[in-house]
Amino acid sequence: MAKANAKPSRKNRAKPKPASAAPETKTPLKVLSRGEILATDPAILERLGRHLVIGYHSPATVKALVEKKAIAGIFITDHNVRRRKVPDIRAEIDALQAIRKSQGLPPLIIAADQEGGAVSRLTPPLARQPGLAKVLSSVKPGEDPKPAVVAYARKQATELKRIGVNLNFAPVVDLKIDPKRRSDGETQLRFRALSSDPKTVSNAAGWYCDALAEEGVFCTIKHFPGLGRVALDTHRHAGDIKAPLVELKGADWVPFRDLMGKPHVVTMLAHVRLRELDRETPSSFSAPVINGLIRTEWDHKGLLITDDFSMGAVTRAKEGIGGAAVKALNAGADLVLVSFSDKHLNTVMTALIDAEKKGNIDRDVRAASLERMKALPAAHAAAPAVLLQQIPPLPVKKSAEKP
Repeated sequence: MAKANAKPSRKNRAKPKPASAAPETKTPLKVLSRGEILATDPAILERLGRHLVIGYHSPATVKALVEKKAIAGIFITDHNVRRRKVPDIRAEIDALQAIRKSQGLPPLIIAADQEGGAVSRLTPPLARQPGLAKVLSSVKPGEDPKPAVVAYARKQATELKRIGVNLNFAPVVDLKIDPKRRSDGETQLRFRALSSDPKTVSNAAGWYCDALAEEGVFCTIKHFPGLGRVALDTHRHAGDIKAPLVELKGADWVPFRDLMGKPHVVTMLAHVRLRELDRETPSSFSAPVINGLIRTEWDHKGLLITDDFSMGAVTRAKEGIGGAAVKALNAGADLVLVSFSDKHLNTVMTALIDAEKKGNIDRDVRAASLERMKALPAAHAAAPAVLLQQIPPLPVKKSAEKP
C-alpha cells in the first residue's frame, strides 16, 4: 500500500481538467403527483397504462386509474381480502371490470400470487391448499402424479374464479438447487421449488398450467432466468447467476423452454443478473436478456411480466424504479408489476411519461408487445352462477378503504 503522504510519480500524476470538462450533472425528474399524472394527455396515459399491473390499498385510487385507462390490471393480495367475504371482493372487482367494458377495452388483468402453501395471499377467504411441491412429494413411488396435479390445479382455479382472478403467479419452475450459504430470506425456494429434475418440473408445471387454462385462468411460470442458483433474496438485493449459459440451457432453462411457448402461459422475469450476458442489469429490465436472448435468439412471442418492481433489487438499482421501467419496456417486457403503487407508481409513471414525450420508448417494440397482449383472457373468469346470484349491487361508497 502506498504511503499516505507520498507524492504521485510524474507518470501517474493526474492532470487538472479544464473547467469546461467538468462532468455534466443530470437533473433528476420531478416526480409528478397522482393528480398531475391523471391530468396527462389521455392518449399517452392509455398507451403507457397498457403495460402496468399494480397492487393497491384504496379501491377509490385504483378506480381513478381505471377510469383514465392508466393501468392494464391489478394485483390483489392479502391486504385486499383480509377479513372480507368473497361476494364483497368479487363485487369490487366486477365494478372495475364494468368500467373497462363501458370503455370498449379488454378486461383488466386480475392477478394473484396464490401458489398454495406458504404463498397463499388470498387465504382466507379462499380455501387453503398445500404448495404444489407438497402435492408432488405426497405421490407414492410408481404412481402417476398427473391426476393429483390436475385435481389440485382445478380446485385452485375454481377458487380463483370466485373472485374473478384471471392470472395466477404460479407455478414456480426454478430448480431445487441449494447453493452453499443460501440467504434467500423471503424467497424460501427450498419449500417452493418442485424438484431438482428439469423434466419433473416441466411435466408438473405443464399439467398445472393446462388445468388452469381449461378454467379460464392463465398461469405464470417463474422466475426466469431461475432462482435455483441464486443465494440472495431478490426482495432486497439483485441476485447473480454465474453459471455458463450452456449449463443453464441443459438444466435450469428446460422448464421455461418447454412451457413458455404455450398460448396460456406468461413468463415472469426475475431481478437476477445473468452474468454471462449482462453483468450490470437484472434480467427483469436487461436488453441483452430480454431482447437479445428471449425475443431474438429464442424468437419468443409469448407474454413477459416483470417480478415486482417494488422489490429492493429494483428500487436500489442505479436506474431507479422509473428508469428500470423504461428499460424493461424498451427491452421487450410486456407488463411491469408494481405492487406498492401508493409508494412507487408516481415515480414509474413520471419516468414513462417523460420518456414517451421525448420519444424514448421504442415504437416498434411497443407495437410488437400490443400484438402479444391480444393473447390475454378475452374476459375475466366467470364465477359459478349460484355465486353470482349472491353478489350484491356494485358498491357506491366513495370513501377510500384504509390499508
